[in-house]
Amino acid sequence: MEQKAAAGTTVDKLAAALNSIEAENPHLREVLQAFRGILLEQARWKAELPIPDCPEINRPDPDRFEKGVPLTDREWFCRLGELWPTAAERMIPVMIAGFPKLQHELQQLQTAIQRRAFAPDLFLSALFGGRAAEAREHAEAAGFTSEVLEFALIQAAKPTIDKRAETIAPLIEGLTWHKGYCPLCGSLPGLSLLKEKEGQRWLRCGYCTCTWRFHRTTCPFCDAQGPEDFELIFVDGREHERIEACHQCKKYLIGVDLRSLANEVVLEVAGFGLLHLDAIAQQQGFTPINSGGTLQSPSPDRIRQVS
Repeated sequence: MEQKAAAGTTVDKLAAALNSIEAENPHLREVLQAFRGILLEQARWKAELPIPDCPEINRPDPDRFEKGVPLTDREWFCRLGELWPTAAERMIPVMIAGFPKLQHELQQLQTAIQRRAFAPDLFLSALFGGRAAEAREHAEAAGFTSEVLEFALIQAAKPTIDKRAETIAPLIEGLTWHKGYCPLCGSLPGLSLLKEKEGQRWLRCGYCTCTWRFHRTTCPFCDAQGPEDFELIFVDGREHERIEACHQCKKYLIGVDLRSLANEVVLEVAGFGLLHLDAIAQQQGFTPINSGGTLQSPSPDRIRQVS
């Protein structure tokens, strides 16, 4: 009963945040409607999932960790094994509702997973192992488009990814990490946050949503620190939202100053309300640090690929 109540509260909060973003950004209505059911079902299922048993992940060697070796990798997070049929049953119908043009391919994927005729773990292992050609061949051999397959499987695995991240995060407490990529999975950040009175900068992983503290004026991508390299770009009247741009590597990251906001920012969907900043940054010649977008708000290019 408590678990269901918690799920309901989380879903209600997400729904309210999405409504608020849509009210402020009516031009995003189509995108938000496409993702609404996916995001709400992800939150609902995550709350219902039991705390995972992760005996293969142990507290890292402090010296090795400090040198920049993450606790694990992205492939481990989305290796669902026997959980895939349930993931497909829960998540694919809401993907079809959001992206009806993909109905035929997504229905085929759900059937193949439930009949054990397709192994998502093999595709994702190749994808995250840097073997893109192998992943594409694996997808095509099963009759699927690689881009759609990647999108669908990662969105379906998202509740498990988040749950696993929350479970193993205590293993790195008290350890030193100064890198611009995630200490849990090695992914690049999807959001930068300023909080606490002194304006501590925290990065939020675009994959597993882990957060870690990072230097205020250092580029997470190339480590440039010079004052001439780092630029903050604002929209007048919304100075709490910013583009953190690096002139050294021409990458950017979207940031939010949480200190000046009276209302809680729902980070799971905040990226949707900041898509206009992506457009501004890219018009000025910058490219996103996380080029595929986050799992909460895929980049416009990713949305076009799967729709």
